[in-house]
Amino acid sequence: MAIINQFMPCSSQDNATLAAFDGVIDQYLRYSTQTMSTLEVIQGNDPDFALGHLFRGYQLKMASDPRFSQPLAQSLQAAEQTAGNAREQAHVAALKAWHSNDTDKTSAILGEILTTDPTDLIALKASNHLHFYRGDAKAMLRAIQDSLPHWPQDHPWRSFIVGMQAFGFEECGDYDQALACGHAAVDAEPLDMWAAHAVAHVHQMQGDFKAGIGWIDDCLPSWAQTNNFSNHLIWHKALMLIDLDQAEQALKLFDEALVDCLTDDFYLDVCNAASLLWRLDMKGLDLGERWSSLTPYYHRAQDQELVFIALHYFMVAVKNGDQDIIEKALSNLSRWAQQPEEQGRVCRAVGLETGKALIDLTQGTAQRGVDQLISLEPELHRIGGSHAQRALFKDFIHHYS
Repeated sequence: MAIINQFMPCSSQDNATLAAFDGVIDQYLRYSTQTMSTLEVIQGNDPDFALGHLFRGYQLKMASDPRFSQPLAQSLQAAEQTAGNAREQAHVAALKAWHSNDTDKTSAILGEILTTDPTDLIALKASNHLHFYRGDAKAMLRAIQDSLPHWPQDHPWRSFIVGMQAFGFEECGDYDQALACGHAAVDAEPLDMWAAHAVAHVHQMQGDFKAGIGWIDDCLPSWAQTNNFSNHLIWHKALMLIDLDQAEQALKLFDEALVDCLTDDFYLDVCNAASLLWRLDMKGLDLGERWSSLTPYYHRAQDQELVFIALHYFMVAVKNGDQDIIEKALSNLSRWAQQPEEQGRVCRAVGLETGKALIDLTQGTAQRGVDQLISLEPELHRIGGSHAQRALFKDFIHHYS
């Protein structure tokens, strides 16, 4: 029996489809660049495979790109037409809610799925993503800990759940447990970048920057064929170089490893670049035309996917002094803040005023921006991301005070 059918029972009875989908999950967990193309082959051979449509839909939504809204709608429609059991139908409801940006409902449905089927890896990954981008580390860890006991010790995907647990521990400040789980997961599978990422975070949060750089350097050779998430680990290395007073080396690393990938127009690459450049700017480095090289992407400051992402695109606009984009982005945040969904509430509580503070930092009223960021600090976790990513806003306070 295919692995997927043992732990996420599918309505499909096509053994070839199910065995091939095992391969898709294997690739997904290992950050392969071939995951979606492999899925396309399966869908071409078996267009009635509901879980394939659902998986594609979740991947499109987690890309946080409004340009994928129509393809996501197509996957959702196909899933509605083919879902053949209660779990698949529940996933349809979750994905439909997420497509409408009702992340509260999405999380509730995913939680119900995991209560019934705690080894539903697709639900667990989607739930993890949502908890991460609402800054709820405790809920993120709790969902993983509820799932892990249901995975047999010899299950080929279990170590990846341990790797997810490592990051949950790290974000909750339990660094010893995070290291133990992270190392165990990477030992089991060197391509588990999420686990390796958790270990890097621990080194960064504990100020052990040399060890963190060494860890990333040791892991990098294994990631030659992985997707863009490897760039985020290189970003972590650059932050650690800055913390070691080697900002020039961090800038060199930016030029060598974090520029060419920007043409993929993937949000995390732009977030990496924007936050790193601003950190280097605060170190007094001459950045030349590097900010202007990000102009092809900052129109996405007008997206309404995640407040965390929109603020990073906003950073590029304010650092380039593009008043037209700044005004459009600020207007977008104002409209977003009026919406009742979770990200609208986040924008109302912290996103809009953070955007205004970024303008102040760059347009001669820095102290007002600092005061604003100080007042927002207790709620800043709500934009999501990690402690290491949100540390930039504390850096702003210290630098511009």
